[in-house]
Amino acid sequence: MTKSDSQLGDALFNDSFDDDRNGWGVIDDPQFGSTAFADGDQVWDFRGSVAHQLPAVLGDQYDRGELDMRDVVVRAEATILAGGGVIGVFCRETPDTDAEWQWYEFVARDGFAAIRHADLEGNLDVLAETDDVSLPDGEPLVIEAACVDDADGDAQLSLTLNGTDVLQATDDEPLGNGVPGLQAWTFPVHERMDIRWHEFTVDQPGP
Repeated sequence: MTKSDSQLGDALFNDSFDDDRNGWGVIDDPQFGSTAFADGDQVWDFRGSVAHQLPAVLGDQYDRGELDMRDVVVRAEATILAGGGVIGVFCRETPDTDAEWQWYEFVARDGFAAIRHADLEGNLDVLAETDDVSLPDGEPLVIEAACVDDADGDAQLSLTLNGTDVLQATDDEPLGNGVPGLQAWTFPVHERMDIRWHEFTVDQPGP
């Protein structure tokens, strides 16, 4: 289902990337690439192994103990202009024991999509994946991820691409409340990726 078709709860956060008012950050690194805001998009042109960004306004809420984004639907609109890596969104970024941070990520490219438990050290625990995905480069795509605990306390995770339900997974050791954001991995590692993010939203799940 698309966002307009699904029964969502209250809107929690929205960024149309007109500027950096929410504190994603502007980066210009000669080795690993850049992030910037141009023509109503957040633009990533990077060559590192991973790009993982969140809005500082939400990170600050988390640090103050004010953030309530455990159960959320995270949605991004983007276009991959160059590169063979994956892009997507993440939810529930929380401290980890063997890395500084960990999260659930929902990533895709043409011919691949996955739901994974990942961390800043590059450790990836695949919870679900498929190669039955058609996402041609240069065409806008909509990535929507749901992170919702069920009545048993398990995390129910799902990925929708361009309005089509693609993957579902369950984690019986769920991550807790944490910040959502944007994610990408280069493939092959350090091959340039050029991504334009058009919009990012976070909503409460519907009833």
